[in-house]
Amino acid sequence: MSVQDRRPSIAERRPSSVSNLSSRRPSVVIPPLEGIEKPMAQTKVDNLECDVLICGTGLQESILAAALSWQGSKVLHIDTNPYYGDHSATLTIDQIKNWFINSKLNKTGFKTYKNIKLDINENDYKIVSRDFGIDLSPKILFAKSEFLNLLIKSRVYHYLEFQSLSNFHTFENKSFGKLVSSKEDIFTSESLDLVMKRKLMKFLKFIIDDNSVKSLSRDDLVLPLKEYLQKNFKIDGKFNNELMYSLGLINTPQINALDGLSRIRRYLLSMNIYGNFPTLYSKYGGPGEISQGFCRSAAVAGTTYKLNTKLLNYDSKKKVANLSDGTHVKVNERVVSSLNQTINKPKNAKLYEIQRMVLIVDKPCDEWFAEGESSSIVVFPPGSLSSNNKYPVECLIMGSGTGCCPDGKCIWYIHTIAPIINNTAGNDLYCALKEMEESYIRESKFNIENCLDDDDIQVVDDKVTLTAQGSVKLSESLRNFENNLPNIKDKIGYILKLEFTQLTMVDQNDENNLWGFDDTVKISNDDVIVTDMPSSELSYDGIITEAKKIYKEIVGDDVDFFDVDFEDDEEEREIAATFENDDVLSDDVAVEEGDSVGNSETGVMDFEL
Repeated sequence: MSVQDRRPSIAERRPSSVSNLSSRRPSVVIPPLEGIEKPMAQTKVDNLECDVLICGTGLQESILAAALSWQGSKVLHIDTNPYYGDHSATLTIDQIKNWFINSKLNKTGFKTYKNIKLDINENDYKIVSRDFGIDLSPKILFAKSEFLNLLIKSRVYHYLEFQSLSNFHTFENKSFGKLVSSKEDIFTSESLDLVMKRKLMKFLKFIIDDNSVKSLSRDDLVLPLKEYLQKNFKIDGKFNNELMYSLGLINTPQINALDGLSRIRRYLLSMNIYGNFPTLYSKYGGPGEISQGFCRSAAVAGTTYKLNTKLLNYDSKKKVANLSDGTHVKVNERVVSSLNQTINKPKNAKLYEIQRMVLIVDKPCDEWFAEGESSSIVVFPPGSLSSNNKYPVECLIMGSGTGCCPDGKCIWYIHTIAPIINNTAGNDLYCALKEMEESYIRESKFNIENCLDDDDIQVVDDKVTLTAQGSVKLSESLRNFENNLPNIKDKIGYILKLEFTQLTMVDQNDENNLWGFDDTVKISNDDVIVTDMPSSELSYDGIITEAKKIYKEIVGDDVDFFDVDFEDDEEEREIAATFENDDVLSDDVAVEEGDSVGNSETGVMDFEL
């Protein structure tokens, strides 16, 4: 695919001011990053030498490359693919076609995808490939998180643009309820009785306290979170599900109280950091855009990049790696590879499955979004679907305002944990899809005004309500509409439907492990370090811990992980002056490192120092 066929990312449109920063060593090769600069000539180098060879430009590998380069290591970073991102990539439709073919032919390395199905409706739609940016592993960013701190500390935020995400929906009893997650929501909610309001307020007061999680008794520590909420706060049923699976985005129903409360607390502490929302997403693509940002940072610090290049073999005794372009590389320290591009499976490694479905929908889906936003999250708790799903199903909805699809279109990312012993996860995704389809048709087609008369409406205590007769008529109309749903001609049209099972070494079903990662560094028989990612975790949390784990294995310690002196004063003022004249930015916000403010009206977060 040509560079011209790809939609420009934010990194491509924004001037590379950071590349003018002084570094500990001069930049060797600035990576092309899909058209930012001219692609490198793929020439054979006989005596290439590096300290660390990294295979795969996924998010974890890109963070590691940048961290090692700024620490002073000489890094060679390669990728089998012609684009950046590996399993974290953001791809156009043409790139998705090539990814599908290459994955079927197993051209990347160890087979980490299976059961791949791709259907593109080119008969009914005129598709412009570069208008779409499809994430292989979509993620969101919590406003108060270690990952956001790293984006600021590493200066990678210069290449990114963020927007707010505040709408979380929980599917219960055939309906999608908007999350009640703040004191204001609880006070103003008419669906909550006084008893439940009191319970939720008590819990919010407890969880926001800095010493709340530390104060858990020994008996409470061993309780599953669901039992803990029932025992200590008398919260069960619908609200238990909302706290666990929507606020906490928990994948493990049996998660312990300590880890579960930490995840709920993460959501609440992220509110009002930049505005009235807890999470953000990167425009024009998620992990793929951020991976490119870290690759650029690594290149500034001296990393050399080669795309379309595969590691053929590695002799750990001679410390020589042979690449597909004929290059022989002397590796002084270690070779690191993503699971997707490793030659050999790590020793004694267990593999786990994530079932994913990606749909480009021929609808704007504005009904799901908060005012001024273009994304939302829908969660199906365990047992809420007709398939009696064992694990929660999560759906990230991205509208045209994200820059990932044209006006009038939307992308649905649906995923769940997939047990290897059977194919129940695929059925769970289809049941979730069916509920979303029917809900969207109900919202867009059912007109309440057509089934009610003036006599069916009354005003009581300055509030408009239905009479008893009106309530009966509305119920009958809804029931008739539900019964006729299968016969409604205006169904949702799909431009693209992609299904696949993704393999990972992250056990997301470990109730005693907060993010599903472990402390073990995975090493293959040829002494290659293999990274754990990807993960079914919808946020970026846990990724830095994993990158630090491998960084420490190579360097010996992680105390200088991104401990970089960027000589802020003069150079950052120059960058700020450049950005002030940058017409890409809107509603620029000045923030100090470690501080944060934002524009809660527009939801656009453009960081500037």
